[in-house]
Amino acid sequence: MRFSVKRNFWITIILIVAIVARIAFELAIRVFRLDYSFTEFLLLGFRYLTYLLAILVWVRIVIKSEYSVSKVPWLLLLALEPFTGLFFFLTFGRDYRESIRYNSHPLTKDGQYLRHEPNTDFELYEYQEIDSEVTDIYKTAYNMTHHHAYLNDTAATVLRNGDVFFPRLLEELKQARDFILMQYFIIRTDKTGRLIFNVLKEKAAAGVEVKLLYDAVGSVFLSKRYLHSLQAAGVEIAAIDPVYFGFFDTRVNYRNHRKLTIIDGRIGYIGGMNIANEYWNKSRRFPPFRDTQLEIEGKAVNSMTALFFRDWYYTTDDFIDDKRYYQAPSVEAEGLVQIIPSGPDFKYPPIRNVYVKMINNAKRSIKIMTPYLALDHEMITSLIIAARGGVEVDLIVPGRPDKKYIYAVTRSFFQELLSEGIRIHLLNGMFSHAKVLIIDDNLASCGTYNLDNRSARINFEATALLYRQGVAQLVEDFDLDRSNSMLVDPEEWAKRPLLKRIIEGIFGLFSPLV
Repeated sequence: MRFSVKRNFWITIILIVAIVARIAFELAIRVFRLDYSFTEFLLLGFRYLTYLLAILVWVRIVIKSEYSVSKVPWLLLLALEPFTGLFFFLTFGRDYRESIRYNSHPLTKDGQYLRHEPNTDFELYEYQEIDSEVTDIYKTAYNMTHHHAYLNDTAATVLRNGDVFFPRLLEELKQARDFILMQYFIIRTDKTGRLIFNVLKEKAAAGVEVKLLYDAVGSVFLSKRYLHSLQAAGVEIAAIDPVYFGFFDTRVNYRNHRKLTIIDGRIGYIGGMNIANEYWNKSRRFPPFRDTQLEIEGKAVNSMTALFFRDWYYTTDDFIDDKRYYQAPSVEAEGLVQIIPSGPDFKYPPIRNVYVKMINNAKRSIKIMTPYLALDHEMITSLIIAARGGVEVDLIVPGRPDKKYIYAVTRSFFQELLSEGIRIHLLNGMFSHAKVLIIDDNLASCGTYNLDNRSARINFEATALLYRQGVAQLVEDFDLDRSNSMLVDPEEWAKRPLLKRIIEGIFGLFSPLV
């Protein structure tokens, strides 16, 4: 039993009509004093229609394997409250790959947008010189995403925190001569945003091509008047999946969380930082942010460019295939760099699956820094197996949260991990927004990917998979952060108040939906 785009559409229409009818008849009772028995009959029909739709969706979830990670919460919600369950499922639970907007953009599928990306032949002598367990990980990512694994031609520099990243970004933007491509989940028209926007205005007025993509929900408070001033200066701007009517619209759920900047095809930036004051630690509303951005130079910038234009095509229907954007120069640098995208457009989540493989391959150490923790069964199992096999596993999570309810989900995983010998560190007085995974101090991932189900299967994400390049800097930063953290004591944690454990346990039940 497979629900097509058309079938999902008609279920949504039927439910909307039923809701409108119910409201209309209830109003009619009061205004026109119609026969109540007739109205009661119609409302009874609406109730059974709701039950029927709930049963159809319930069966759909049971038989569809892709829903396995979040089946139980949806099934419970539909069984306990069919009307509410349908409302939330049709808004947040439907499969993105069955949506009209996905199927109307065929070039986003199966790496077809990678017109200038070389094929990766892992049988070449140069790749064969590298440990096969390392190349197997890159091969897995390549087979899922078709993004090339760049060898010895790309450099990665780690930029620690906003006070390093933003001055560097502004300096490079001012040096742009040909084009600037920027894409962010959150952009605010605050001091940080205006500083960058002013440079974009100047460059556009000087004849530099400037394209700006932003997520319409993540950047919901972005000043439209300021955007108009950018457009008047020549900046091309597109909002990813604006939501005009939030009910039953899956755009509310599937958001683009990527953060990319490409300048002249020669340099690119990817990582956790958005364009807003809090990422530069210039906001009083948020705790101090500890974040990481990568500066990429060399051939892998072409891969970032392709990913940007993939999202530009999805948003504007304009597929840009001009070779002039793909002229990244080779940089002499030892190691491998691969850009890995992930999102609901993939049947199986690439970054998440690469993470599982990396963890399973670990021999000595696993180092993770993440703002959020909502692990699925396979990820927990992989971490536990690694710890029991003698691998040192360290997690750094925020000492101060940005969202308290999400922090409760994060804390709900502590007990199981601590009991298996996994060390958890709370970053003193800071919110750790960096998204870093380091294996055996020689292989790492750094990008936009959080260790939660939303990053794994719902949001559009991107990360850089690094071998040798940038890894030593990430290890150094991690060790510094670990020394500035409080180690959670397993015995003390087990003694925390019963009420806290109950609250965290309740939030943990819904971690597959976070």
